[in-house]
Amino acid sequence: MQSSKTGLFSKSRLRLSVCFSILVTIATSLSVQGHTAPMEALPKAAPSSIAIDVSAQIIDRLGRFSSGRTTYGQLEWLGGLTLSSDEPTFGGFSGLAFVDPDHFLAISDRGSVLSARLVREGERPITLADTSIRPLPGVGVELPRWRRDSEGLAIKGGEAFVSFEGETRVTRYSLKGNELFRLEGHLPLSREIGEANQANRGLESIATIPDGHPFAGGFVVLSEKPKNGRILGWIVGAGAPLAFSLPQSGELLAADADFTQEGDLVILERNFSILGGLVVQMRRVRAEDFQAGPIAHTDLLFRANLGDGMDNMEALDIQPMGGAGDNLITLMSDDNFNFLQSTLLLQFRLPANR
Repeated sequence: MQSSKTGLFSKSRLRLSVCFSILVTIATSLSVQGHTAPMEALPKAAPSSIAIDVSAQIIDRLGRFSSGRTTYGQLEWLGGLTLSSDEPTFGGFSGLAFVDPDHFLAISDRGSVLSARLVREGERPITLADTSIRPLPGVGVELPRWRRDSEGLAIKGGEAFVSFEGETRVTRYSLKGNELFRLEGHLPLSREIGEANQANRGLESIATIPDGHPFAGGFVVLSEKPKNGRILGWIVGAGAPLAFSLPQSGELLAADADFTQEGDLVILERNFSILGGLVVQMRRVRAEDFQAGPIAHTDLLFRANLGDGMDNMEALDIQPMGGAGDNLITLMSDDNFNFLQSTLLLQFRLPANR
């Protein structure tokens, strides 16, 4: 494991070529067409994982012109890492979940899963250890890429749940230690969910609804494809699926979601355009406002752009932090396997009662 110290923008990442490359990647991906195949056709044997070396460069400050800034909206900046590896399957991370306070899993939109331990110095992340990668069980490289497009990851008990674009589905895996061990089945989804999620604008995220919540025992899944200015979501896994929606924020699209320990739903969103550049934000639906049907009110927690050190942030995880009710928010970026982009891991604190 290597670790070195660097500023985030030491390589002049604001070049127009970066913007153009991201736009081409997004435009190309949106042209992919999805299909449907029976879940039973997928192989279920768990593939072997391989240990890999990952270089972790410490991010000293969030953005070139931050001047030591630590508060971003409602969040407090803790630290981050720029990650890289010579392993060809490393990258494209679109879903993230911590198995325990230190070990996490990150899934790639090409059907692989990274297992790693985050090493901290105090509250500041400094490197990764115990890094390994493998294909998702039942999602081998023999499958076409549109069937391997895993996007969302959630942990519940001793199992992991992964949402897919392309071939719309949510698969259920058993966990063995810090690894996805075996494909066990899938969550039932309604025809409405299948029809609303097509090709590369499908199920972008899945989040476990916590105990004590009115919908505890289930999951929230979100579509990347808005409809009539609304982000579409469903409550699944606890009876018949229930639909809900919330107002879309400009042209931003849902990327991931998770719940705080208070039961608030936090949604990660991002968009890129030549004129507007890259925009990343997080909004919150408070527990008392969450319901089936239309949701009217959201709070803005965080909004940033390329100048603030953002990349294509697609993965979100939230953990309890300390005993005072704070929440630890971790973001991870999808580099689209593009050398002009980076794999970032960023951490923030959402203080209690904020």
